[in-house]
Amino acid sequence: MPSWLSTCRTTAQESTTPNGQIPDASLCELPDGFHLRGDAAAAWARLSAAYKSRFEDQPCLTDGYRDLASQQRLYAVKPGLAAQPGTSNHGWGVAVDLCGGVETFGTDQYVWMLENAERFGWENPAWARSGGSRPEPWHWEYIEGTR
Repeated sequence: MPSWLSTCRTTAQESTTPNGQIPDASLCELPDGFHLRGDAAAAWARLSAAYKSRFEDQPCLTDGYRDLASQQRLYAVKPGLAAQPGTSNHGWGVAVDLCGGVETFGTDQYVWMLENAERFGWENPAWARSGGSRPEPWHWEYIEGTR
């Protein structure tokens, strides 16, 4: 387990806190400064280690947990792209947006993620895949503790 996870509760979590209003104490800070729910962060650490062994670098993140104010700002700027505030999986701390090649369909990084992420509890949802209703190759969700 990476040292950054040592202060996080990494067991499966359910929250009674509204979407986008999760207290900092209930989130884990990843090395790049983004936050995730503890169980999602632990799964992310395992996925990141496997990704690094393949690509010799950590996966590149552009977003993680979004508080409600961030969701509202993003929705105002990108209403056709961002989820309605209060409904985003980013607001539950179980979604990430990626870069470094993963954000483009067909790259080695995207294909590797598509073939391997589910073993670690992560997926690029059907709606976000090529041919989906809103293609977003960069958007990945932690599903292990949510099904």
